[in-house]
Amino acid sequence: MTYGNYVGCMTGTSVDGLDLALIEVSPLNLSKGVEEAIVVLNAQTRPLPEALRDSLLACGQPDQSNVDLLGECDTQLGHFIGTSITDWLKSLGIPAGTIQAIGSHGQTVRHRPPKTLGTAFTLQIGDPNHIAEITGIDTVADFRRRDMAAGGQGAPLAPAFHKVLFGDTAMATCVVNIGGISNISPLNERGGGFDTGPGNCLLDSWFCQHHPNHSESYDASGAWAASGKVHDGLLRRMLEDAYFSKRPPKSTGREYFNMAWLKSHLQALPDNPPAADVQATLSQLTATSLAAAIIDTMPDVRDVPICGGGRGNDHLMRNIQAALNPREQADVRVMPCEAWGFDGDAIEAAAFAWLAYRRVAALKGNQPDVTGAMGERVLGALYPG
Repeated sequence: MTYGNYVGCMTGTSVDGLDLALIEVSPLNLSKGVEEAIVVLNAQTRPLPEALRDSLLACGQPDQSNVDLLGECDTQLGHFIGTSITDWLKSLGIPAGTIQAIGSHGQTVRHRPPKTLGTAFTLQIGDPNHIAEITGIDTVADFRRRDMAAGGQGAPLAPAFHKVLFGDTAMATCVVNIGGISNISPLNERGGGFDTGPGNCLLDSWFCQHHPNHSESYDASGAWAASGKVHDGLLRRMLEDAYFSKRPPKSTGREYFNMAWLKSHLQALPDNPPAADVQATLSQLTATSLAAAIIDTMPDVRDVPICGGGRGNDHLMRNIQAALNPREQADVRVMPCEAWGFDGDAIEAAAFAWLAYRRVAALKGNQPDVTGAMGERVLGALYPG
């Protein structure tokens, strides 16, 4: 019996918190043409301890990480995930024994897709041994590496889940997740999906280093970006990066789009833009690159549900709306996915709960037309509770 309740958890590229989701998986739903029906029962985001967050951010940068830091973060994050799930389930009055399995994505500390280095690899940490030991629940982790072993990118994995969750709500719909990196899931007959480029990662990094109010960690509503002016020369330079014109399958991360990448473009300018102007330009970069990818993949797109932390950035959302409707005709609806009845903070965590179900049921979890893998594969390793 593999149907029932599953927990999913992940810390995304933004490293802004641990997202938890509880889903119910029920039998075949023929009306939607999918193998199972999914209901998100509950969700919560727990802030990471500041010291752990700082360590995870450092661990994700090649010039700051080392084996000792990696090992410490792996153990500490696994312990934090395990205790967070235990406390959360207790607060809901749900016995651990009623949960079929936990799907833990963990924290990506390095992602080197094919053709970016001599040997492709991806690494997520957050020791699942600790999660299984603390919760007593079977835990599935390490979802990406089997796809990569089969020649794929190992990412993104969410498009297959988006198709199940949204079903046949609209074939002209493109689901967008804006975390540290942005990715799209076109819901059409061609399928597909890929990372489009930066989401919040550059915005957050620049804000933390240059905003005068250091008590805040990110430009929540985009007010600081809105106060600046887009620097056309900087925007043009950044958009000329080869990643944006590369054809999918493709995936990326902080290893590529980081402060060193941004500074290389800033240093090539004849002037030194004000900090707020750089923030405004980074917001426009995310919006422009995302909109171009959507239009190129789905010229007939009409609905664009946005999930992830980026949907709370009002200025960024306006920029995306404008980029998708250049003639100021509101043909394309850009709205938080709450407008479609889904919690935007829960969807990515719920995806890994669903992938845990797929692993327990020995069903394929990847989508080869998205990742470029040689074929369908069962993803994840199982750690008994």
